[in-house]
Amino acid sequence: MNLFFKKTCYCQLLKRYLNYHYYLTIKKILQMKNLKIILNFKKMQKANFIGVANYENKFGEVSNQTFVVGITYKNLMEKNLKKLTSISTLRKVVEMFPNNDKTLVKKAYNELVTSLEKRMLSEEEKQKLRLKNDQTIKRSDAQKNAYIILEKGLKVKDNQLYVYGIFLRKTIQQKGVYPKVNSQPKTIIKNKIKKYAELGKFKTLKVGNMEEINLMSDSIKI
Repeated sequence: MNLFFKKTCYCQLLKRYLNYHYYLTIKKILQMKNLKIILNFKKMQKANFIGVANYENKFGEVSNQTFVVGITYKNLMEKNLKKLTSISTLRKVVEMFPNNDKTLVKKAYNELVTSLEKRMLSEEEKQKLRLKNDQTIKRSDAQKNAYIILEKGLKVKDNQLYVYGIFLRKTIQQKGVYPKVNSQPKTIIKNKIKKYAELGKFKTLKVGNMEEINLMSDSIKI
């Protein structure tokens, strides 16, 4: 069976599955044995959710994570820009001046705003930036073109299944061992501003090989 046909079959199978089987509670899922990663689905009136149970990252951390899916990237960027340019966020940015390089804080803030504004441009305006080799648009295009979308919250790249959406929460089951990272001052300031503004985060998790997927009654076993 060729790769394209296999991916097409998986797309059809997952779409049928997601239409009829939504949600298994985390409590019930964690009672199951011999399962590495489980994806569970919940459909509510205004939003859909995907929960990833028993996810282990490269640092050995094991966690349960929840994503909101079905909200477009553009809508998220619009909400983030509104939060970032709000009076309350601006006040917190100004409060950073006494303990930081004022010029660096302003630069970090302006770069965050500019990045969001670029991502919300029309295709015509984005094309003009592509011709100028704009790095923000280049990174955005690379992310969008690298995946095959299966369903809201699920996509494939190189036969690997990914969960994506707005990151909602994480519950750590086992702590990992993380190396010490010496971030640049501007990066540290940007991270603080993002936290102050409570920006929504669009996140992607690689959860397993398509060949290893088993469909169960209420969940997907990896």
